[in-house]
Amino acid sequence: MHNNQATANKSGHLVHIRHRGRGPQVIIYLGKLLRMFLYQNDWKVLPMAAIIAALVSMVIKKDFFLTMEGELKGSFALTCVAIWNGCFNSIQVICRERSILKREHRAGLHISSYVASHMIYQALLCLVQSGITIYVLIIMGVKIPMDKGLITISTAVDLTITVFLVSFASDMLSLLISAIAHSTTTAMTIMPFVLIFQLVFSGGIFNLPAWSEQISHYTISSYGLKCFAAQSDYNNSPMVTLWNTLVKMKSSEIGGTYTVGQVLDLLEDKDNGVMTELRSREIDATFTVGELWDVLASSETVNGILDRKIDASMTVGEILTVLRTDENCASFRDINLGFGTVGELLKILDEELEGTELKELQIGRDFTLREALELFKVEDGTSKYRDISVGRTFTLGDLIDAIITNPDIQARRDQPFTLKITVGQLIDLIGEDTLKEYVQSKTAQISHIDAYEKNVGNVVNYWLVFIFFAMLYALLSVIVLEFIDKDRR
Repeated sequence: MHNNQATANKSGHLVHIRHRGRGPQVIIYLGKLLRMFLYQNDWKVLPMAAIIAALVSMVIKKDFFLTMEGELKGSFALTCVAIWNGCFNSIQVICRERSILKREHRAGLHISSYVASHMIYQALLCLVQSGITIYVLIIMGVKIPMDKGLITISTAVDLTITVFLVSFASDMLSLLISAIAHSTTTAMTIMPFVLIFQLVFSGGIFNLPAWSEQISHYTISSYGLKCFAAQSDYNNSPMVTLWNTLVKMKSSEIGGTYTVGQVLDLLEDKDNGVMTELRSREIDATFTVGELWDVLASSETVNGILDRKIDASMTVGEILTVLRTDENCASFRDINLGFGTVGELLKILDEELEGTELKELQIGRDFTLREALELFKVEDGTSKYRDISVGRTFTLGDLIDAIITNPDIQARRDQPFTLKITVGQLIDLIGEDTLKEYVQSKTAQISHIDAYEKNVGNVVNYWLVFIFFAMLYALLSVIVLEFIDKDRR
């Protein structure tokens, strides 16, 4: 399609000059940009993107896609990489040829065609940079899942699309700055402030004051960070900072003066997740008679007791005293012998033997507990009942309740005591795995952010926002450049 433009020659006659339409102009200018890419070293942005990605991967590869902190750090880093690549792709492309653009516009160049050719060229450049970035992250060891993506065939492809859209939106922002700036020096002066603004108001890393939170809704970085966090499944990852801090403090000593009542209240706290988990633990106290006998038989302490001498001897006087006073012998003492009862006879014998050697005479012998067990054939009885189970299974909560309800312990509720314990001992007491799971799950639950939820709706909405930003900045670039003829410089 051609456009006709009338102009006057030296003789004053009108001459119609035919210009190419917008479509052909886009193709012509796109060819010019591709030649500049090859012959004016614009291709250097590609190895630069690889270097930046390699440097960033060294920082994020340890915990990206593994922990909440890693997801946030990795998302922020990828957002920075994408914005950096996009901004420096186009920050100088218009201002460095401003005089040429002004002349060509007066000669019939459509500004919309000019900007459209830049959009196509920059989109291709951003797409290649995005592919390079994700590829470098993978070969550098970043644990990007290789399974099916949320939207496309692969998580890596989903991430590449996000990097591309963030880069392209940033590219169009820089194109607008390049259209406004009258020189490359001005454009490069403005660029650092734009980058700082984007990164500070990303809303994920820096705590923003309430009055400035709304500003983040107008930054590419805010939506970029949210999109990457959603794709890396931030909300379903564990948060490890608090647990790692506890581990580092294992040797630190804690404690103080408490009352028994404070400890009992802690044990009874039903809202304490750690205590609830601890109370539910089962204690298996079942065992067989044979197992118990084997444990006792192999114990050095028990063997020492079994071999200890027991003095089973008694004097005649002690025997008489037992027979005269023990209640179990009452019926024996009441037996009538005709000349008196047995009790009366025992009394007479006791009085007659008082002070004699006979009363001090020892009757009996020393023996060991082992000999007594052998006498009563305890081991044979144990063999007979060896497979019988005794005991029962109960929870730690049952044991705690038994302690709490003990009257003697309740009577000491106000009794103070001093406790000194290290963090490591406390962790071992509760159980490292139990405490680790509880701390990480609770901190992750508190840190849940709806905007980071991994679902198709969130990601697609963020992608549409990037496209909107890119189209908006491109449109504004066209509007700004339409007034280029009024530029006196």
